[in-house]
Amino acid sequence: MERGFLRRWIRPLSGALGFVCLVAALASQVVQRPPSGQKENPLQDQPPSTRTWWEVGVVIAVKGDYAIRGVESPVSGVYSYKARWNGRLELDSAGDFLLVHLGTEVLDWHLRETGRPGGRESVLEAAAATKPLLRMEYLIKDGQEVEFVFGLGTITVPLHEAGLGLVLDLPRTSARQPGPFGRGYGAFVCRGSCRVAIPETDFVKQAPERRFTWDWRREKTQSRQDREAVILVENHAADAVITVVIH
Repeated sequence: MERGFLRRWIRPLSGALGFVCLVAALASQVVQRPPSGQKENPLQDQPPSTRTWWEVGVVIAVKGDYAIRGVESPVSGVYSYKARWNGRLELDSAGDFLLVHLGTEVLDWHLRETGRPGGRESVLEAAAATKPLLRMEYLIKDGQEVEFVFGLGTITVPLHEAGLGLVLDLPRTSARQPGPFGRGYGAFVCRGSCRVAIPETDFVKQAPERRFTWDWRREKTQSRQDREAVILVENHAADAVITVVIH
C-alpha cells in the first residue's frame, strides 16, 4: 500500500480548504428520505461523521495504431491496453486528504507489428514485460470539479528496428502535462477532451461512474544525419472510467 501521494495531492490542491468545507457542509445537511415504498440508500443510514474515506477507481482502455515511413522497410503496428487503478482517499485527523494507492492491474496488453524486411512479411509481438503502467500523478481541485491527472507514459518502437528508438505516446490526461506550448499531448486530441474531472459533489453524494473518451492523432518527423527523415504517424482512442464510492 503506497502513500507516496500524501503531499503531492495537497500541494496542487489550492482549493483544498474549500473542498473540506464543502464536504463538511453537505454532509451535515439533513438526509432526505425517499418516498414510501422505495429502497433507501444504505450510505444515507450512516452518520455523516463516519464518511471519512472514499474508494477511488480508474479504468482506462486504449486501442491504437502506428506507421513508420522513411525506413528501409516501412512498418505498421496495432496495440490494445486496459488497466485498473485502485486507491483510497482518506481524511486524516488534521483534516488533510491522503490519496493511498492500493494497487494497479494490467487487464490487457497486446502490440503486434508488421514489416517487410527483404521483401518478406514479418510479424513481431511486444513482450509482456514491455507493458505500460498506469500511473496516477495527483488529484487537483479546479473550480467546482476535482481533476484526475494520470497517464500511461510512452513505449519505444519499432520492434523490427529497435535501434531506431521512436517514442510512441500513450494516453494521458490534462493539458497540465508537460510539453512545448501548443505541442503538448492535449494539442493533438482530435475528438473529445483528455481532461478528466468530476463534480466535487461526487465526494459527498453517491454518484454513478463517470466516463471520458477521446481520440488522438499525431504525425512526427525525426531527422537523421545523411539519411532520409523518419515519419511516425500514430493514433489512439482512449476510454477512461472514474468511480468514487463513499464509505
